Amino acid sequence: MVSNLLISGLIFLMNINLMLANNPIVMGLLLMIQTILIAIYTGSLYSSFWFSYVLSLIFLGGLLVLFIYIASLASNEKFLISLYSTMYMFFLITLFLMMFLIIDNLIIPTKVINNEMILSLEMNTSIFTSISKYYINNITPTTMILIMYLFLTLIVTVKITNISLGPLRKMI
Repeated sequence: MVSNLLISGLIFLMNINLMLANNPIVMGLLLMIQTILIAIYTGSLYSSFWFSYVLSLIFLGGLLVLFIYIASLASNEKFLISLYSTMYMFFLITLFLMMFLIIDNLIIPTKVINNEMILSLEMNTSIFTSISKYYINNITPTTMILIMYLFLTLIVTVKITNISLGPLRKMI
């Protein structure tokens, strides 16, 4: 099992890289990588990975729509990677991994105790308690309103779009 500290650090690095990205395609790629990392992180927090799978699939579907939109509207510019940004990225990743290895070696004695406690707790939990963390009675109406809103948005989007009009951007 991958340590949550490593995954949260990689998520932080993806946030920094997202601010430095200057191309929408690179931003989409970084968002996709960050989505996968967040899915792994949330899946490792709970005993069931189903919520993180569904969340990542929904987010990747939204990224696909954004990619199609950007590809149809963005100009056809060449994508150049500067040597400075590449070296900066490798330096950040190397520095982060070295810090993680140092911190991980300092935490090893507490990991043994925590692993024994986690194993004893996992035997007592069931799939129902894992699901009940996401859908408690207080937020059920909010969840239903969100589901209805997304369905209404889907129907309106399908009705507004007219395939016979062609692409969103006219070719010059």
